[in-house]
Amino acid sequence: MQQAIQEKQQMDPKRLARLPIIDPVNPSKKFSEKEEKWLREMKTYEFSNIEEPGLMHTFSYGCAGNSMKFTFFHGGKYTIPRFLARHVESRSTPIWAWRPDGTGSIRKEQTGQKSRFQMREMYE
Repeated sequence: MQQAIQEKQQMDPKRLARLPIIDPVNPSKKFSEKEEKWLREMKTYEFSNIEEPGLMHTFSYGCAGNSMKFTFFHGGKYTIPRFLARHVESRSTPIWAWRPDGTGSIRKEQTGQKSRFQMREMYE
């Protein structure tokens, strides 16, 4: 099944080049020419699902008129642009804690982030 999905998903470099670069923190950010060239560079990554080891991750990336659907398998190697790897690594789950607020009540506060996925760059 994994091989059938990977064959169906063939990542077309021309289509990947047309995808918009979306900054995880500020989606409306514009990148300089030098930054964009670096982010669009194709690299080989190994995908790891930290949250649910062994399971695949399916997601869409892009905007309404120009998006692509991806399926990454735990331990799979993929040649993708840096901006896409950065997007996958930016997915996280908030960590919450109950803290006293000084008035005798307690409040829920976000104390951190827990990474869900890892894209490890492969060097040849």
